[in-house]
Amino acid sequence: MRVRTVVLISIVALGSACMKTAEKNLFNPDATLTQPDVVHSSYLKAHMNDGSLFVLTDWQANDTGQRVTGSGTRYDFDRNVVDAGQLELSIDSVALFETNDVRVSSSMVPLTVLTAGSIGVTVYCIANPKACFGSCPTFYDPDDPHGILAEGFSASIAPSLEDTDLDALPAIRPHGNIVRLQMRNEALETHVVRWADLIAVPRPADRRVYALVGAGFVEGGAPIAPDLCIAPEGNCLPAVTIGDRQERFSPADSSDLAAREQVEIEFRSPAAADNERLGLVLVSRQSLLPTYIFYQTLAFMGARATEWLAAFERQPAETRSEVLGLIARLGAIEVELLTVDGRWTRIGQVLETGPLASDTRVIPLPAYAAGPIRLRLTLTRGMWRIDQLGLVAFTPAAEPERLPPSTVLRDGEPDVQALHWLIDRDAQLSTLPGDAYELVYRLPDTRTCYEFFLESRGYYLEWMRNEWLAEENPLRAAQLFLDPSTALRVMAPEFKRIEPDMERVFWSSKYVSDR
Repeated sequence: MRVRTVVLISIVALGSACMKTAEKNLFNPDATLTQPDVVHSSYLKAHMNDGSLFVLTDWQANDTGQRVTGSGTRYDFDRNVVDAGQLELSIDSVALFETNDVRVSSSMVPLTVLTAGSIGVTVYCIANPKACFGSCPTFYDPDDPHGILAEGFSASIAPSLEDTDLDALPAIRPHGNIVRLQMRNEALETHVVRWADLIAVPRPADRRVYALVGAGFVEGGAPIAPDLCIAPEGNCLPAVTIGDRQERFSPADSSDLAAREQVEIEFRSPAAADNERLGLVLVSRQSLLPTYIFYQTLAFMGARATEWLAAFERQPAETRSEVLGLIARLGAIEVELLTVDGRWTRIGQVLETGPLASDTRVIPLPAYAAGPIRLRLTLTRGMWRIDQLGLVAFTPAAEPERLPPSTVLRDGEPDVQALHWLIDRDAQLSTLPGDAYELVYRLPDTRTCYEFFLESRGYYLEWMRNEWLAEENPLRAAQLFLDPSTALRVMAPEFKRIEPDMERVFWSSKYVSDR
């Protein structure tokens, strides 16, 4: 069953037009939209939940924002023409919209993939399209607009993958009873934000609060650095002793992008009181390897990327997880403990996605763990940047307080509608490239010390760059899902050619410059 469902979805990547040409020689709306007299015109394609397709060249949303009317053609699941002329559709029945016109209705934005992605692309991005800057929503301290504090829901690349993300904000400081964050859309993407709440956890002045892997918070002191850190390159201790952005990183494997490596660390004299547990503190972010693979997948899908994504949206949850096998091949940071009988025992993993901002997690050690403690990390080569490894003795933290924004500002003025969208759990705030909001949170008690975290929920839709379309390759696209292990080996030398320059190009190719 698993193979069949993945094959059915991959057929979309292969392109139904290729199959129909030999069988029925039917009109193909995707091919038409690539003709010179059409591609420069405004168009809208509505990929419906039932698999049918509307192609409109003149359209508008009605006053209530629930229906779209326009002139064009409707196709059934097999792309046979079933209607033409003046048409109407319900937005509730749409899996995804696709258009080259950024002037879509606000009710359509959360489901719209833009295919005019070259607008505003920098010279860096044109020279190396797979290193173009991309992000989910980015969050900054308004008083320090050049350092990213957090990035929200990085793995949520489609509406069906909407998810909640928690990020530590150790650098943020309140102004009296006010905490301010700036939320930006800095890439060629549509961001759909369900909420962005500040989580404030009370703590003693000399203690810190950490987020556990999975869920929950604990309280402890500053992390104790390891006494030993051994990686394939040798001693890695200087890179992981403190969180200073001097990260431990290795290049990707030249023959297999899923190749794994191991890092061993040792704490010779751990200490914990009777009421405390020990945990591994891991501060990390992803490299640009997953970003490259994601962009390359879209490039191989080419003009049919949105059609494939719409097919993905129509699948049940269990099928979607099967199709995401490519991500599983890359894996998390697996953590193992060497037990007294000489066996490595798995105690947890970290899979915090996103290449922009480091995040901190604590993996609890078994209660029996005592010194010396030897841990082993297994991770994909070239995929993780580790900023700090440490050991902390912890106790349960105080009850966290959830604080939604009290005010939302845009261009310095209150935006009441945006505030409503971020507070109402049934609503959502949609942003386009260049949008920026200041979120203001009011603390309940100025006499209490807090540790702050950001909990954001939503998803984003990547815009298709014109530069990607030149690499359309349906067979390579299908291979990524039908045989991801082979696909990652084939992609390895291609990635290695651009890997040395990716970081520089990525950070130089923001659609929106630092403010």
